[in-house]
Amino acid sequence: MSARLDKIGADWKRAIKKAEEWSEKAKELERKYKEVENTEIHDLVHEAQLTPDQLAEVLKALKSGAFPSPAVLPDGAVSADAGVTENDNTMKEQSGDMSS
Repeated sequence: MSARLDKIGADWKRAIKKAEEWSEKAKELERKYKEVENTEIHDLVHEAQLTPDQLAEVLKALKSGAFPSPAVLPDGAVSADAGVTENDNTMKEQSGDMSS
């Protein structure tokens, strides 16, 4: 082969190797992203003390449009639970309205 073809062939092999490395890196970053995303979702559900059935109902209601998703709330809008305080929850527990 000519020197020119040798150089192009070597560059090509290096490019293929780099592409494989970047592909592996992209897959690893995707895996890490999904893992952290799932952890954050789990933490939110756990913090809200939702059972799997309650979570399913909330997601079903969200999907059906029963209440707007945060993505469609106008800027500056306050979520429905923004005014709930510890005392509100305590009062509900005392009256038996909390289902845990």
